[in-house]
Amino acid sequence: MTTTSGRKLLTSGWWGRSRHPNYLGDWIMGWAWCLPCGFSTPIPYFYVVYFAVLLWHRQLRDDDACRKKYGADWDVYCRRVPYRIIPYVY
Repeated sequence: MTTTSGRKLLTSGWWGRSRHPNYLGDWIMGWAWCLPCGFSTPIPYFYVVYFAVLLWHRQLRDDDACRKKYGADWDVYCRRVPYRIIPYVY
């Protein structure tokens, strides 16, 4: 999608399904680091909880910055790509 200023916003591939699909990949990678520790203690899983909160907050800040940068074009983009991180969920 081309904005009124001539910049491009991706609306195809993974970025056509969610605005921050790379954050989902990062979070899944966090699980890959925790799961080998097993389930005898919850300590390794504090990381994925912390990371989920960090990524959630970051996408809010990113969306706010993009709304300021692209203006009304960002609203059009958000209608085309309604999901933020997890396609069809959030």
